[in-house]
Amino acid sequence: MAKVRAIVFDKTGTLTFGMPAVHEVKAAGELDQRALAYAAALEQFSNHPIAKAIVKKAVEQELPFNNFEVKEVREIPGKGIMGSVNGALLIVGNMSLMREFSCNCEKINTIHEDEKHTFVCISVNKIAEAYVCLIDDVRQDALEAIRALKKAGIYTAMLSGDKQEIAKEIAEKLGIKEVYAELSPEDKLIIVNRMKENYRLVAMVGDGVNDAPALAVSDVGIAMGGSGVDVALESADIVLVKNELIQVPYLIKLGRKTVEIAKQNIAISLGVKMILAALGLAGFIPLWFTVAVGDDGLTILSLLNASRLLRVKL
Repeated sequence: MAKVRAIVFDKTGTLTFGMPAVHEVKAAGELDQRALAYAAALEQFSNHPIAKAIVKKAVEQELPFNNFEVKEVREIPGKGIMGSVNGALLIVGNMSLMREFSCNCEKINTIHEDEKHTFVCISVNKIAEAYVCLIDDVRQDALEAIRALKKAGIYTAMLSGDKQEIAKEIAEKLGIKEVYAELSPEDKLIIVNRMKENYRLVAMVGDGVNDAPALAVSDVGIAMGGSGVDVALESADIVLVKNELIQVPYLIKLGRKTVEIAKQNIAISLGVKMILAALGLAGFIPLWFTVAVGDDGLTILSLLNASRLLRVKL
């Protein structure tokens, strides 16, 4: 952490709360509640924040999605989820997933084109019937953390699987200039590797399945412990237990101070031992004094010097 020169942040669940709320469900016809119920029936098998928001909205509207017959659920990281609901092939995800399975999106094309917020499409038997619009808020301490990192001379960038417009809107709020949007997990890994070439040591902060490859390949992986999934936590080197982003610049400061004190302890130990050895060989000081000061004395001195780390504050 003392040598990190750039930090890459995931957006959803890291810079934002990762708990998007369903703003509205739009459809070409009168399919709002039916589409939401079908989507919730499938999304209840996913731990993704968007899935949880859809299920929560369906519960609030008292939709009977628990009574649906759901089979062959398959989650596609970074894109969405699919499965059989009441005998129909249901696909819920981004437009990339719709194109991948050749879904007919004519019904919703005119509706979602001007949408700036996060949305997921709901396709029934490869016909896009509706889409869900979601809104996510920026973490309260994210802006403070970015400012502190810039003050410490750390370059920051943001990665997101969301649309370009949404990612830029969040980045502008936080003062992050380098933004990458509409990314798959593989894209995030490629970008982190590219940044390592430019900045040598790069840290990655993330929380989800989509971030695990990038967390693993970064020099220092930092996971959001409170909301992070197991695979992200296992891929990370550091876990922020309380999901406090302000701890990231603190880690930088603590790392730098630790290295500084370690170098001081090494220099003092070597210097004192050389002086004591010279004085002892010359007969100016007794052997017991050389051993006491050079061993126990330096150990105590090093510990006292290291205890200064307890006073390190952001």
